[in-house]
Amino acid sequence: MIKTLAILCLGTGMSLGATFYTINSVTSDTAATDYFPASRLIEGAGVGFDAAEPHNRTSTLTWVTNAPNGGVGDYFNPLPGTSPRFVFDLGAPVPLNEISVWGYADGNGNGLISADLRFSNTTTFSGTAVSISGITQPVTPRQSFSLPDVTAQFVEFVPTDNLFGIAPPGGDRAGLGEVAFAVPVPEPSSAMLALLGATCLIRRKR
Repeated sequence: MIKTLAILCLGTGMSLGATFYTINSVTSDTAATDYFPASRLIEGAGVGFDAAEPHNRTSTLTWVTNAPNGGVGDYFNPLPGTSPRFVFDLGAPVPLNEISVWGYADGNGNGLISADLRFSNTTTFSGTAVSISGITQPVTPRQSFSLPDVTAQFVEFVPTDNLFGIAPPGGDRAGLGEVAFAVPVPEPSSAMLALLGATCLIRRKR
């Protein structure tokens, strides 16, 4: 009993890291012209990035487009006839409240800085998109963005801008390193936290 209580007490202040959904597949609207394929975005925990905190990127494989506006042009101005759009399949409807991304390349303007997301239980998407912005390079750290609570099997991810003109060279392509979705962690109830705190305090006094 004492060992169980000790574990509970320690657990209230200990971070075990995030758990990530396995992404079954990803499709890319620009697959026919992508320089590196979108399948590189879903290598997953233990391959594309470290499964343990802080979930640093470990793979060097990335997704990147061609350069339709020339080697010194801005990929997003004008947008190519077929612009980037991914659909991630999580295999079944699951709760989501977060997306994690890892950058494309250190010191290169091709890296994405923003995207629009929509969610569905089919591959048809409607409604207002959720925008994320402020994606940065370097590539190593995990960058986590909160999402409204939603349950979905498919996530549409539409890149909207890169670092062209902000962090040269580059920007003639659009690129990203990895995408993942963390499994939401249920918030402990206030009653449970109070009970654990009281239990720990009682054990320490004895």
